[in-house]
Amino acid sequence: MNFSPLPVLKNVLGPWWVRLLVVSVFSLALVTFDIDPFGGTNVVQAQEFKNEIRGVVVNGTEGGSIPAGLEVLLLTVNDQAGQIIEQKSIAVDTDGTFAFGNLISSPGVTFRVVANAGDYTPSVDLAEVDDWTNVRLTIYDPTTSLDDLTINSYVMMVPTIDARSRQAGILSVVNVSNRGSNVWIPDLADPTLTGLDLLRFNLPDGFSDLTVESELPAGNVLEIQTGFALTNPVPPGDFAILMSYIIPYQGDGFEFTLKLPYGADVVRLQLPDGGGTITGNGLGSAESVVVADSVFNSFEGAGYAADENVELSFTGMPQPTLLQTLGDFFNGRTYVIVIIWVVGIALLAVLGYALYSSKRGNMATSEDDDEPATRADIVAEIAALDEDYEALRIGEDDYNERRGELTRLALEFDRDVASEMSESENHGKSDLGDSEDTSKPQELAEPEK
Repeated sequence: MNFSPLPVLKNVLGPWWVRLLVVSVFSLALVTFDIDPFGGTNVVQAQEFKNEIRGVVVNGTEGGSIPAGLEVLLLTVNDQAGQIIEQKSIAVDTDGTFAFGNLISSPGVTFRVVANAGDYTPSVDLAEVDDWTNVRLTIYDPTTSLDDLTINSYVMMVPTIDARSRQAGILSVVNVSNRGSNVWIPDLADPTLTGLDLLRFNLPDGFSDLTVESELPAGNVLEIQTGFALTNPVPPGDFAILMSYIIPYQGDGFEFTLKLPYGADVVRLQLPDGGGTITGNGLGSAESVVVADSVFNSFEGAGYAADENVELSFTGMPQPTLLQTLGDFFNGRTYVIVIIWVVGIALLAVLGYALYSSKRGNMATSEDDDEPATRADIVAEIAALDEDYEALRIGEDDYNERRGELTRLALEFDRDVASEMSESENHGKSDLGDSEDTSKPQELAEPEK
């Protein structure tokens, strides 16, 4: 059986104008309380727009005061358009109070109040504040001393290792703490300012692709050869600094001296399981931890004093396979350079041997040319040698050696001459005998005619 509520409503509510009044009230309730007529029991209270901001500026430094003429700025922030526009600026009262009234709201626009206190400008986004009549801005007296800064924890993680290229991706999170009551601000106008006067962090040799993010107030990142430095103000409290970079390693690891100019309560280093091991002064043995569903070996040390260094040694890191090494060798055309070097060295060796052989031949020829050509030359050289010896221009040993050699040459020369003369005489006699034998038959033959 079908049932319709309309007859019942008609009988209960009576006249038509009563029913119209009920419908009107019901519709107004739907609009006012955002009631879903088909599902709904959910009621959302309508937000009332706030048209006034009241607050106070306080000095968080012990014994500090509010500077005379301190101003508070009212800004409108449009995240969608990427715009921040200054609307008003007022000076705080002697007690640090301030107020902004007659606010005009626009869709997608929020308000922000900023204490214009110089290099450090604390601010509050009103979108994150429920009570706009109790806004609090805290300023601090500045200091350039780094004595109150320390490191709560220094975590250095190696989430990725490329064995083929021997490169490791590093992700570090450093929690910096200002335990004083002044805001640290470097004096960038000081001509004697050095990197030691800045908030600085050193990195392993050969780092690249450095990215730095932090929870600190706005400032600059200055990349230097040994790492980077920050000019961001550091107010009292704890702040995280996130850095990422890539480093190369030689062999199966690398060495890294982690410098801690501000000390560190805890130093924690993590390598993926199977990615090697880490040793360093003050570090304990490896402990297995799970990070984002991945297993890491964690090495931890604690209680490092200011200006203490941690000598870290990363060893046993992944190596490229033989096929990867050969592939990189040929793909990178390194083999062409190797071949050129081998051929060049071979050619140099051949050329060097040829020059050496030629030099030895020339030396031998030169030695032969230095020998006297005739017996008269030998006698002349002996006479000159005797004069040098008598004049003490040559030592006795050298004199005796050279004179003996010249005497030997003279004797050989005499023997050669005698031998040549003997051969000549014998040859002459042989020729003469032959001619007599030939003539005799002729003489004996003449009488027979």
